[in-house]
Amino acid sequence: MDWMKNYHEDHKAVLILLAKLEGNILDLKAGLATPNTFVEFQEFGDVIRNVIIPHFKNEEEDIYVRVSDTGIKGREFIDKMLQEHEALYALFDNYLEAVKKKDTGSLVEVSGTLDQVLRHHIIKEEDDLPEFLE
Repeated sequence: MDWMKNYHEDHKAVLILLAKLEGNILDLKAGLATPNTFVEFQEFGDVIRNVIIPHFKNEEEDIYVRVSDTGIKGREFIDKMLQEHEALYALFDNYLEAVKKKDTGSLVEVSGTLDQVLRHHIIKEEDDLPEFLE
């Protein structure tokens, strides 16, 4: 579907970056982090601010509205997705704060959770969202 192409491309790019984030988390846990590791954490913060959050806002104003308009099942699905967005916004804030403070303990914790929750959210959108708009 044409409407999904841009979303799909964003999702693919973020999944690739999540793999990199996961590697940086492992380096941090193992005590192998370098100054470049923190630069990469900061760069992922830039991706959150400049790509992921605008992507979420676009979904909330476009695709999510269309899915919600398909009926009760669509509304229920979107309610869950919006709850996930809210949880992810909080994780983004926590991640950005940990990066700013270079708080390695918090960074490991929030990055691991962010990785899991965001990955799950993307997969759910890729797998379940299209069926509402076919």
